[in-house]
Amino acid sequence: MTVGINCGHTVSGAGYGAVGIIKESEHTRLVGRALMALLRSAGVTVIDCTVDQSNTQQEYLAAAVALANRQDLDWFISIHFNASPSHTGHGVEVYTYEGRQYQDALDVCANLEHLGFTNRGVKAGTGLYVIRKTKAKSMLIEVCFCDNRQDIDIYQAAGGAEEVARAIYKGIYKEAVLPSVPISSAENHNLTREEFHDFVGGIARKDWQENHVMLPSVVVAQAAIESAAGTSELARNANALFGIKLNGWTGRSYVKDATEQLPDGTYRIDKDELWRAYDSWEQSILDHNEYIATRSTDGGRTLRYGPVIGCREYILICQYLRQCGYATSQSYAETLINYIEKYGLQGYDEFEPEQIAPEGYLWIVQAGAYTSLNNARRLQERLKKMGIVSLVNKYKVEI
Repeated sequence: MTVGINCGHTVSGAGYGAVGIIKESEHTRLVGRALMALLRSAGVTVIDCTVDQSNTQQEYLAAAVALANRQDLDWFISIHFNASPSHTGHGVEVYTYEGRQYQDALDVCANLEHLGFTNRGVKAGTGLYVIRKTKAKSMLIEVCFCDNRQDIDIYQAAGGAEEVARAIYKGIYKEAVLPSVPISSAENHNLTREEFHDFVGGIARKDWQENHVMLPSVVVAQAAIESAAGTSELARNANALFGIKLNGWTGRSYVKDATEQLPDGTYRIDKDELWRAYDSWEQSILDHNEYIATRSTDGGRTLRYGPVIGCREYILICQYLRQCGYATSQSYAETLINYIEKYGLQGYDEFEPEQIAPEGYLWIVQAGAYTSLNNARRLQERLKKMGIVSLVNKYKVEI
């Protein structure tokens, strides 16, 4: 599949877009680039048909069409934001040649309507240069009205460019992105709850010592709750221990419905959401911490989870995660706190000073000694499940 994306209008001068509450030319690029990233992460070939500078508007339009017509495209998509003289126009509309009701175009409208915009439908765009002149099947998307306060409030509340891009993406790309990813041969995923805690806790402790982002006890609790201790669909099929949607991720992804709690306590199902997928559970844990450390929704000016980073109080961290919008569940903080205290996960936050043995001495770890060979072999099997190779030998002891 090959898709051409045109981020509508130039960045300045001739061909510049409308200016309302937001600037059209700026946000067509935010949406278009996010859409390109989603498509590329799914293995789609993307042709950037954006033109930033031109001497005239006609020159800009001709250049965009020329970029599209050099390729054999399945779709040519031009991203725009509308405006009206009275500033009262509102909603999403899509233009196609002769108003053809392509299912993809209808789905784009429906998906944007789901974000809160009024659905103005698929209309005839035969008179639009980029629709009339491109060889490929084409649609021009007017996301919403950039000069209407209600539309811009909806746009921002829905998640801005990233969520609009996802709505368009889901309209034009229907295949399941990734049914499953291989389990890392270096990891044992057949773990008891206690073993799962130790696995996540070991990685989280090391990352805390190196980066001081997320307190280990909270990471362990989040992983256990969100993945059902490694048994959830995402954990099994996408190596994901946390329910993190793409949000800028350019790696592999997994398609699964999302259940979200609304402010009034009711729930909704968001169909076919895209989730991050990993090569291993360890990669999932480290990416989760990186996500907390770097996630921004305003272009990097502020960090969404700033209060969480480096905090040493697990109760505060759990409350901050909920307040910062990490999860829609209204009981998320209480669930984490209760889990940490139930299983004593605070122990993963305790670090003793390094003690080096004096010269001529070593710290010896003795796993166990038994008079029963069966008991010795049971311990050997337990250690094997933890990835520890051990031997069972018979020794003479003096009592």
